[in-house]
Amino acid sequence: MVLLLGIAMGGSVTLAAIVPVGKAHETGLNLGGWALSLSIALALGAGLWLAGHYLARKAERASAMRRREAMALVGTGWFLCSLVAALPYIFCEPHAPLADAYFEAVSGLTTTGATIFSDLEKLPRTILVWRSTTQWVGGMGILAMFVVVLSGMTASSKTLIGAESSLANSDIASLRQTMRQLWGIYTIFTVVCFCGLWAFGLTPFQAVNHALTAVSTGGFGTENDSVGSIFSGGSKLWLICFMLMGAMSFPFYLTLLKRRFNDLRVKFEEIVWYLVFLAVILGILITQSVSGHLDVGVIDIIFNVVSVSTTTGYVSSDYDTWSRVGVGLLILLMMVGGCSGSTAGGLKMSRMIFWFRFVSSGLERSFRPKVVSPIKLAGRQVADEATDQLFLVLSLFGFFGITGTLLFQLLDPGYSLMGAMSAVISCLGNIGPAFAEMGPTENYSGVSSASKVLFACLMILGRLEYVALLVLFSRQLWKKY
Repeated sequence: MVLLLGIAMGGSVTLAAIVPVGKAHETGLNLGGWALSLSIALALGAGLWLAGHYLARKAERASAMRRREAMALVGTGWFLCSLVAALPYIFCEPHAPLADAYFEAVSGLTTTGATIFSDLEKLPRTILVWRSTTQWVGGMGILAMFVVVLSGMTASSKTLIGAESSLANSDIASLRQTMRQLWGIYTIFTVVCFCGLWAFGLTPFQAVNHALTAVSTGGFGTENDSVGSIFSGGSKLWLICFMLMGAMSFPFYLTLLKRRFNDLRVKFEEIVWYLVFLAVILGILITQSVSGHLDVGVIDIIFNVVSVSTTTGYVSSDYDTWSRVGVGLLILLMMVGGCSGSTAGGLKMSRMIFWFRFVSSGLERSFRPKVVSPIKLAGRQVADEATDQLFLVLSLFGFFGITGTLLFQLLDPGYSLMGAMSAVISCLGNIGPAFAEMGPTENYSGVSSASKVLFACLMILGRLEYVALLVLFSRQLWKKY
């Protein structure tokens, strides 16, 4: 994983050097700092690889990865890779402190999109491309990329992918092939998005960066006002399409390519409900705009709603000034997020559907105690353990939402409750901008170093959907499995 990040560093520097830039992004390449960052990443990765081979030869057991080792790789791998991804921010301009660099790196790899940089237009273009590259790599998942190049496939590979991105395939033998196909679709989407943005008038440099971060639903940009000044109505609509495509289940596209149209609406009902959910909220907000209760254009309403619901984090207008109803609906969108098997964050629409059906079934059993009504999702009966997993994730989201808010207010008591709560939800859901002091026109540079580390941990926790990280602290895992 570290070696792959080193390769990504080299690719981002090359991309920044060859892609034509506009007048706003002529800052130099700063190759000295990149050489040091790349050397550390490659040396560390090579050292870990050699150490692993040496220890494997000395081991007296089978070399297959056990389940607890796979879980350990999921949790510790993200923290280590985030430290490696932070190196360019430390050794290159603007030479960010460790806490700031780590925050930015985690925000990139988790596709959160929160930033500590207040003046993006003065950053070296290599740093801007690296920010976008980390989001593109993290969108599909650094562990998913690891599995693509992994030669020996085992059942633990499913554990890795399932813990990180909910893209695991039930057929272990075809997991690697499936991941390659999904990465191929992901790459094609990115290239098509780039071509469209370039055709709409963006410079190649701006188009590359926004293509990398739109499909990955990350939200890092190249301008201080996000997409406010450089995007026309047409380019905003183009971005809306690719944000939505990134937030929908990627196995859906694979099914379309294989021309398996039987019961498509049932198998991917989550996508249907997700689009219906978006349409209802857009209808409410557009009605408010037409009636004069919301002073925002229709395109900006659609853009910001899609950006928040897909957890991308682009901003075309200051939605912090919207009506109370508008702000409340945006917070709801932040928590729900996109679809499972996508690059989006949040709790996922599939869990919301499951929860509503569980509640409906429970209400029916209250007056018909003998009725048997199995809960179905995507045309299949949901197993009992899935119900346990659902309430585990929902409970942990609520727990860390409350404790994270309290802890942040202890570390930074000067921030408002709205700012603290929305920032914690934003980090847990991997959204990016929040409200109040961390709103769409602000950034996270003003919070303390301790709070930045807290937010970085919350981002990783949300990206791994809580369980994959917290299970490492279970004594039973290390004793039995």
